[in-house]
Amino acid sequence: MLRHNMMPSGNPKELDDVLAYFVRNAIDDVFDGDTFDNSFGPTRNYLWENGVDYYTLRHRSIQLYIENPYVSGIINRMLRNEIFTGIIPEATPLASVIWPDMEQRDREKLATDYSEKMTEAFRLYASDCTVFDYREELTFGEFQNQCRLESMLCGDGIIVSHINQRTRLPCWDWINGNYIMTDPEYRVPKGHRVVHGVELDSQGRHVAYHVREFDGENISFKRIPVTGKKSGRQISWMIYGGDKLLNSVRGIPLLGNILYMLKDLDRYKNAELRAAVVNSLLPMFISREKEGTPARGVIDGMGRYNAPDAGTPASVEAEKKASADTQQAQDSHQPTAALLPGTVMDRLAPGEKPVSFDTQRPNVNYGNFERIILSGIAWSRGIPPETVIMQYTSSYSAGRQANNEYQINLKYLTFKHAKDIGQIIYSEFTIQSALLGQLDLPGFLNCVFEPAQWKLRGAWLKCEWSGLSRPSVDIQKETNAMRTLLQMGVITHDMVARQFSGLDFRAVQNKLEIERELMDSHGFKPTYSSEKNGQTQTTPEEEDKSEDLLAAEQEIEEYLANGSAELRELWDNYQDVLASTQVR
Repeated sequence: MLRHNMMPSGNPKELDDVLAYFVRNAIDDVFDGDTFDNSFGPTRNYLWENGVDYYTLRHRSIQLYIENPYVSGIINRMLRNEIFTGIIPEATPLASVIWPDMEQRDREKLATDYSEKMTEAFRLYASDCTVFDYREELTFGEFQNQCRLESMLCGDGIIVSHINQRTRLPCWDWINGNYIMTDPEYRVPKGHRVVHGVELDSQGRHVAYHVREFDGENISFKRIPVTGKKSGRQISWMIYGGDKLLNSVRGIPLLGNILYMLKDLDRYKNAELRAAVVNSLLPMFISREKEGTPARGVIDGMGRYNAPDAGTPASVEAEKKASADTQQAQDSHQPTAALLPGTVMDRLAPGEKPVSFDTQRPNVNYGNFERIILSGIAWSRGIPPETVIMQYTSSYSAGRQANNEYQINLKYLTFKHAKDIGQIIYSEFTIQSALLGQLDLPGFLNCVFEPAQWKLRGAWLKCEWSGLSRPSVDIQKETNAMRTLLQMGVITHDMVARQFSGLDFRAVQNKLEIERELMDSHGFKPTYSSEKNGQTQTTPEEEDKSEDLLAAEQEIEEYLANGSAELRELWDNYQDVLASTQVR
């Protein structure tokens, strides 16, 4: 039978199967998706690697990103929401696996200590472009942005690890998918095959990438292995710009199947823009009820102002020149007068009248058509149309639902980017730092190169990744809803903290503790809080009141403190009435 990931290799049996398939479709009355003959149209075989023109798709995608404002707008909006300043890690060593014999409290304390050390070490490393980046240009966040941008435009690319000769730490390089192609002179090892520059083993796993290099005069190819032959550590891996079939080797640009739509929409925009320019240059024309000699001077002199006084030599000379220009224009059928704002036509011949230019151009429906097309494009990419167009005119409920839908997509993309880019870089940095003695992780080096110790290795390298925490549509309503869910016990404080701040609950509490100590050392007490059990807290009653109401009640309390006992009694009775009627 025909293998699902490639065309027949030339095997007679496979060729016979394919011929039999087409003959059966031609003869038998079988369902193939058509409701009537050829209603579906031509059928393309995308399971065959040569069924996709990756080269043209990549170059057209890059061309439109540079030339087409719709493409650059969509791509940039996706980047700002998906990557922002970069997805960031927080080391979370799994204490129950690393120290199974310890008391829970002790091992959790150890896990917290190591988490802080590993997280801070990586963040310092990631923020220094001279250490992190092979080209010494990008920080970790900027590197993620560049990888995502070029993989969306070109479909894929590879990340390559090098060793920084000054720090002995890994540094990272990105190679665009355009440069990954098959070396025609490469001798493929037995059992391997090369597909569009990617070398695969007999199980279909990536073994190496073939990169074309150009030094200005000569073209050469470089083979970059996926893993080190002796160490087994990651040297390179491929990043894809979008989803793909499991057995597809190369990726398709993210906007590949709507390039024609974006191109035509840009053509439509340019045509309407040109129509607006033409309308401004030709505001009206002359309509004649019958053929005759056009009136003299209808166009002549339309653009003149500050004309010389009549009877002067300058006026006579100007009249001669105007007559000559008018005669020349009539002979060539080309008016030569300048069109200036506020010009009034005069001296029309009988039967002639000015008629306005087509007022339906630019097309009054262009804006609606543009929004419909962009909405369809945004929907196909899992983005709310409001986010692409950056126009938020819906109700709170509609805006919140759009935000929630996009949040689902962003959570998946954060997970995907962490797996594809972040986790490998974090793991390699941690391993190399431990080897250099810059990170003291007892027992870590004993398991990191032992395949049988994968569980312990994973427990040490486990971390959580956080992307952009999108602002709430209505923060007050979201806060009240979260408080209710917390009281019901159906969500955790950690979930709330991650949604609103992007940090986990433990990190937030640690930062709050530091802030409280700092405020205490300076004698500062926030006005929104009260001291209870040594911690800064606010009561539910205070949270439900506005600042103005609290200020008013404070003034009343101060007034009552200096007033009579009768006034205090009246106030207390008033409070009792409010409580009993549940007004307060």
